[in-house]
Amino acid sequence: MSITFELLQPAAGNEYFQGVWARMFGQFIQSGREKAGLSVEQAAVLAGMSLEDWAGIEIGTWLPHTRRQFHRIAAALDLDRDTMASIVLMCSQAWGIQ
Repeated sequence: MSITFELLQPAAGNEYFQGVWARMFGQFIQSGREKAGLSVEQAAVLAGMSLEDWAGIEIGTWLPHTRRQFHRIAAALDLDRDTMASIVLMCSQAWGIQ
């Protein structure tokens, strides 16, 4: 019996793959928020975001659109920019952003 696996399509055309990476990013953000001892509301305020956007990040349905947003999230969680940059770089290809 032979099992074959199909490779995933490039991320730009694969919404499932993009969603998986968005959820992984969200779990990283949620873990950082919890380690910082912040509620969702507190983290959103510190990052200058709406509660809905922050919650969307954590569940993988909304992604920041600008570097400034990523920097503000990192600052709210007291993460150094290099750590945030590493996570974003890891996810960016899967999200289909350059």
